[in-house]
Amino acid sequence: MTEAPAEKTPAPPAEPPQNNKLEITQEALNELMGKTRTETRAQSEKEIAKLKADYEEKLRLASLKEEERVKAEQESAAKKLNDELTAARRELALKSAEAELAKLSLDPALAGIVLGKDADETAKNIAALKKQVDAMVKKLFDANIKAGAPERGGTAGGSADNDALRKAAGLPPKK
Repeated sequence: MTEAPAEKTPAPPAEPPQNNKLEITQEALNELMGKTRTETRAQSEKEIAKLKADYEEKLRLASLKEEERVKAEQESAAKKLNDELTAARRELALKSAEAELAKLSLDPALAGIVLGKDADETAKNIAALKKQVDAMVKKLFDANIKAGAPERGGTAGGSADNDALRKAAGLPPKK
């Protein structure tokens, strides 16, 4: 009677080490905390300035007569809408410039650099950039042409390698 081979049970997985501690030097911690404090302070100062300006505006509006207050609120709302419209126009112009740059095979990330006050100025800036890039490419191309063509075979000794490969393949060497 033959015994069936004993099934091997896999060994239980080794438990991962429980040392999940993050080690950091005091200097790195101080630097990180300093950056965090500076960022938080700057953000808080901006928020405080905005709240203070809002509060002062509300005090000013409260001291005005009803008719003047309504007029001031309307002017404030109009200014806010105008600012939003300006931002939307800039975003649209930026997207348009990115598309134009992409058509010319230029990096769309340059859109912020070529963006002008209006579409005509942006188009002129893009054309000037394209002209400069083309001139640089031509200069590099001419420099490479003057340096001469690489040796046949692509690398030093490439011809010998090619001859060995041709011989191994049963082909006659090239002359």
